[in-house]
Amino acid sequence: MSFNKIFVFLLAVNSIVSGCSVSKRNEGTSSAVILSPDGEISMHLSANQNGSLMYSVVYNNSSVIEPSRLGLLINGEAIGQNVSLGKVEKYSGDETYPTRGIHSIATNKYKAARIKINSSKNPFVLDVRVFNDGVAFRYVVNKTGASVVEKDSTTFVIPAGSTIWSQSNNKHYEGRYTKKTPEQFKRDELIGPPATIILPGNKAYMAITEGGLTDFAGMSLIADGKRGFIANLTGVANKTGTVETPWRIIEIGKDLNTLVNCDIISNVSPAYDKKLFPEGPNTDWVKPGRSVWSWLAVKRSVTLENMKAFSDLAASLGFEYNLVDEGWGRWKDGDRDHWALMKELVDYSAKKGVKIWIWKAYPNRAGIDGIQTAEQRGEFFKKCRAIGVVGVKIDFFDQEPQSIIKYYQDALRDAAEHKLMVNFHGANKPTGETRTWPNEMSREAIRGLENRPPWAPANTVLPFTRYLAGHADYTPIHFGDRMGEVTWAHHIASMAIFTTPFLCVGADPQSIIDNPAREMIKSLPPTWDETRVLPQSKIGELAIYARRKGDTWFLAAMNGEDKAKSITVDLSAFLKTGSYNISSVKDDKNKQAGAELEEARVVSPSVLTINLNPSGGYVGRINPEH
Repeated sequence: MSFNKIFVFLLAVNSIVSGCSVSKRNEGTSSAVILSPDGEISMHLSANQNGSLMYSVVYNNSSVIEPSRLGLLINGEAIGQNVSLGKVEKYSGDETYPTRGIHSIATNKYKAARIKINSSKNPFVLDVRVFNDGVAFRYVVNKTGASVVEKDSTTFVIPAGSTIWSQSNNKHYEGRYTKKTPEQFKRDELIGPPATIILPGNKAYMAITEGGLTDFAGMSLIADGKRGFIANLTGVANKTGTVETPWRIIEIGKDLNTLVNCDIISNVSPAYDKKLFPEGPNTDWVKPGRSVWSWLAVKRSVTLENMKAFSDLAASLGFEYNLVDEGWGRWKDGDRDHWALMKELVDYSAKKGVKIWIWKAYPNRAGIDGIQTAEQRGEFFKKCRAIGVVGVKIDFFDQEPQSIIKYYQDALRDAAEHKLMVNFHGANKPTGETRTWPNEMSREAIRGLENRPPWAPANTVLPFTRYLAGHADYTPIHFGDRMGEVTWAHHIASMAIFTTPFLCVGADPQSIIDNPAREMIKSLPPTWDETRVLPQSKIGELAIYARRKGDTWFLAAMNGEDKAKSITVDLSAFLKTGSYNISSVKDDKNKQAGAELEEARVVSPSVLTINLNPSGGYVGRINPEH
């Protein structure tokens, strides 16, 4: 029997005892096992013969994280060395709460333990929560005075032969995703989380990232060249008093649907302030919506007259917003400055039922002051609120040290006090901010349409990698020079599959109005009540989603490969028994820049066959027959 099989067997035996058990070993060391509520996932802790704190994770009797090191370096001292396990304080959670994006209700159910780690010099507590779809843990170190967290030694050892989908940009997170085995990573290669892993034989799917990042250096991963991936902090974290790290998260499930619907990142993040957000994500001034945007349009010049025209176009489409990007800060007309002219645009747009978002650089840029300081930020937000702007797009962070992470928190708080929504660009991955600050409507941290094609392979990777961390401002859909190799239907499907409550569309709005599929585009919502990833989905090859808003279901598919495909969908996988009307946008078999529209009646249970062009797509809107 191999070492791994013996290891998993012994851990499984130990796990049967209880939701959290502790067993004494010789020389004063001990081990602990924390089980998920359904018993399928277990996290195992022990101190090895050298006194190093180790952990592993087992799912359905398979090792998903092999024995890996835990520890920190604080004030030059190693935390997690020469230790033994002490008192275990068990606790649990079971709640639901409103959320926004993938689904409307989040589930937060777990078994947990706060485990005292004994050490003669640096005792601490490891806080562990095990969910039915993953694990989360953090370090809690009782310190007084100032501390400098210099390093996080947490390691994730991936089983041999697994498949890892990852990108290497840990600044603005806009790298291209690649597929490798853990053995193919060279020492010191970087990963910007989340990284998505498929175990050999498709035994399990998992993703590694962090959550609850509020006042700490952001975490990427760095390869050790031996199948291990070590937490890599962006600089140090300066703390006063007790040191609490963000949560290190491993999402785990039997399929992609489990990962996409996982709420752990949000679950471990602080809940919202009820004074600022009386109804949480449903607070009246926090309004998800669709937006037009001139930046990638044919007429991209950001002038007052052009922006009025874009508000006209937004109204024609029924879109709620118009995002005014870089350039408005130089508007001037006689004695009237850019604020007075922006007020004119806000008032003009309001008559059309359209509200205005505006772009602003975080640093000084092109001779215009940024909003890096609290004073600059406060004054800017105050002016936005005074003239009726409802949202701000803040750009050019391009890093994730503690100072930037703290800025996000401060900016979101200040924006909330002025009832402003926020979209961060040139930013790092989301880590649950949207639960704490429902006014964060989106953030970039993605290689979107501001880049160049090809699109198809990446578009079928992103839903199962980057989007696991949360919303992303991809700016989907383009029918012009950035259309690339994908079809019209593929572009429209991306608007349905890519999740963001601030759904900013890259296409020239006139090209949407002129498109025969405009009614489908106009009907796509920015948030969803329910999402189901259908089993045909395969990272880098096919993404097919069923998503519900109210009583309406949308079925969307994107082909990531340069070959035609025929897919059979079991409608009973998401529809109740009954009759339905379906409106479809299909690929035109004869041309890429075209689409076929179809109206039909379907019943459930039955099957629906979808034919996709190479790099093609499909969108269907399904309503109950009355």
